[in-house]
Amino acid sequence: MSANGTVLIAWAGGEHSFCLAKVGLIFDLESKCEAGIAVVFTRLGAGAWKLNDVRETIRLGLIGGGMAPDKALELVRNHVDEGPLTSSVLLAYSIIEAIMVGVKDDPVGKQVEEDAGDRGGKAGPAEAQETGFTTTTAASDAPK
Repeated sequence: MSANGTVLIAWAGGEHSFCLAKVGLIFDLESKCEAGIAVVFTRLGAGAWKLNDVRETIRLGLIGGGMAPDKALELVRNHVDEGPLTSSVLLAYSIIEAIMVGVKDDPVGKQVEEDAGDRGGKAGPAEAQETGFTTTTAASDAPK
């Protein structure tokens, strides 16, 4: 697995790289599924998916992982269209999860954990760290 949303998954008789972490692929997925990627991710997780949520996530994930488009379509036709959908739904969810949530043991995630350890286990964005400045807005009840 890697920090760029690529996952290596055993499927269809071999190990394949899947990656949707490319803007063009996300646009293609959203177009094919007529929904944003977060909606597709939610539908897959909730069991309220549509067929294109499953098959297009897998097909585009294979292409993003380096497979030729015609080979990716052939695998989807043979293993998604002709197979049990439950395992395909789990695969599609895992592919999107890699870019929505991240992948385990990626270098970016490790750095965030190390930084949190340096701050006593408190992880968070730099903006959330105490800076010593206080800001008051016009809508605030605090004295100016």
